[in-house]
Amino acid sequence: MKASIITLGCKVNEYESQSIMRQLQDEGYEIAEGLVYADVYVVNTCAVTNEGERKSRQVLAKLGKLNPNAKIVVCGCAVQNNPSKFLVNENVIALTGNYGKHDIMSFIHRQNKILPDLEHQKYIDMARPIETRARQYIKIQDGCDYFCTYCIIPYLRGRSRSRDLEDILDEIRNTQAKEIVLTGINMSDYKIDGKLALKTLVKRVDELNKRFRISSIECMVLDDEMIEILKNCKNFCPHFHLSLQSACNATLKRMNRRYTIEEFKDIVAKIKVNFPSACISTDIIVGFKGETEQEFADTKTNLREIEFSTMHIFPYSERSGTNACRLDGAVDKATQKLREKELQVLNKEFKDKFISTNLGTKHTVLIEEVDENFSLGYTDNYIYTYVEGKHSVGEIVTVELVSPYLQGVIGKIKE
Repeated sequence: MKASIITLGCKVNEYESQSIMRQLQDEGYEIAEGLVYADVYVVNTCAVTNEGERKSRQVLAKLGKLNPNAKIVVCGCAVQNNPSKFLVNENVIALTGNYGKHDIMSFIHRQNKILPDLEHQKYIDMARPIETRARQYIKIQDGCDYFCTYCIIPYLRGRSRSRDLEDILDEIRNTQAKEIVLTGINMSDYKIDGKLALKTLVKRVDELNKRFRISSIECMVLDDEMIEILKNCKNFCPHFHLSLQSACNATLKRMNRRYTIEEFKDIVAKIKVNFPSACISTDIIVGFKGETEQEFADTKTNLREIEFSTMHIFPYSERSGTNACRLDGAVDKATQKLREKELQVLNKEFKDKFISTNLGTKHTVLIEEVDENFSLGYTDNYIYTYVEGKHSVGEIVTVELVSPYLQGVIGKIKE
């Protein structure tokens, strides 16, 4: 029997899908990923936006064409949010939502179609993931207590729960990957014995002498002490993904974000002083409820002042059940698209400048793929690099960045 995993959405889903693959393999399944022929499919869905849910449902239709007799198991946020929309597909034999991912086989055996309750009290351990990539995700935390007004994820993932520190470290010690990425739903809320402890975790991870990244954190975690800790880490990759969402204080307040744009600017300025070559990326939502022309203008002005390395830009997607649904001032789709287009132009300026300032510098690159012309991967500061010559996937090489090329730069090997 062959089983294939289809993963939509975030890095946490990627980690959990690799754990599901381990569970299936232990049951004797031949395992694969993606839209390939299989007897059983597990679809790990996303619901962060309406588009994410739509794509999750579309996958099921595609699977029916690959194998009309396939058995489909659906898990993740989209089914947690709208289970009935997946049960209409006659090939769906089981659904788990988010809770059941750690015990997927029991749901398959029972052909469970009743959504289980979310876990709110404790972190649920999962089977160690199968390593299918050069860069390995390590999940440290689940759930979120922040309840930003636009976000549905706390309702679909449950309250914040943290993984045991020694279990995290043990998984890192035993991974074959030369680079790991710490990930979670709200990593900034990582705790040990009920106390915030991301600083402790980072210091302990660095001691393992394995190159590591932090996937996404709230800006307020980066106080002077945290910046100094990261600066002193031997193995930290200087890439900071700080989810801003808006660069206007009035909008941030309606979003229930926990900082002002002035505080955010101050933190970014400190990062740039201490990590001159760092990639600083962010997420921006355009067209949030009540976003006026002036508020959008303020966002553009402040973004120009911050000057990120790159931005991920999304039009606001209203999610039923969130507090934003009760807000007035919906921004029409046409205006959202225009604002998104404006920020994409700005984003290209940022990306081009970031690449330009890194030309002529040396960086290490983790090779993740090899094609007929190049070995491909990201520098430590997250620039996509086309490395000249053939190298092994998983190898870390030192290159000089010499010229822009396609989505990144050409890198020449340096000893």
